[in-house]
Amino acid sequence: MGFSSATLEGKEAHEALLCRQDSEIRLLELMKRCLLLKVKHDKDYASALNSVAVQGQKIEKFEDVKESSIFKAWKVLMDELENLGKLFKSNAEIIEKETLFKLNTMCNEKRKTKKHYQDEYNRLCQQFSNVSIKNFMNVFFLFLVSKKIFIDYYFKSIRSIM
Repeated sequence: MGFSSATLEGKEAHEALLCRQDSEIRLLELMKRCLLLKVKHDKDYASALNSVAVQGQKIEKFEDVKESSIFKAWKVLMDELENLGKLFKSNAEIIEKETLFKLNTMCNEKRKTKKHYQDEYNRLCQQFSNVSIKNFMNVFFLFLVSKKIFIDYYFKSIRSIM
């Protein structure tokens, strides 16, 4: 289902568009806060994984079990935990640098677009008001002129009768 340009005319449509723009800006702000929280927790999680891996890699002092399957499995597990921590940290940094930057840019563009829309709407309203006042004045002037012509004609008619 679509709508026509007539649907976008009037004060109610203007208010609806402003409300929509405000809602989108609030949504972008919420997204930004959530992503900042995600980045913080991902970095904390990466740090915790790294701590576990560092603690678990202290098995190096067990020289006599280095050939054991349990030792090898544990070493692989700790190496993977360390890699997973690095991956979480790397992804958090990418989100922080790229995604949040783009989100901030979108938010700023939305604000600028809203301001531009409001300025244009106000300019057009002012222009319409000026045109309406000029039209009113022209009509009023024509009314007065026609009234004067009518009065002049009326008095001429009365003089000619007398």
